[in-house]
Amino acid sequence: MSAKKKTEDPSYAELSGELETILDEIESGEIDLDALSDKVERAATLLGMCRKKLAATETKVKKVTEELQGTIAEEKSDED
Repeated sequence: MSAKKKTEDPSYAELSGELETILDEIESGEIDLDALSDKVERAATLLGMCRKKLAATETKVKKVTEELQGTIAEEKSDED
């Protein structure tokens, strides 16, 4: 497995993993107020990044699906 470049965006799995860690820390109730504020800010940032990745993936999937449907339609018309 190759090492990721530092310039690459984190994967969805990495983002959601960090978010899960933050949620676990918050739910533990053992976090001080200053750290809580920072954690909530980071969680909001992570959520935004996850949403962007999900939207981008949805767009890609729709594009591929439409292309496949077009290919299938062309094949059917060639059969007729």
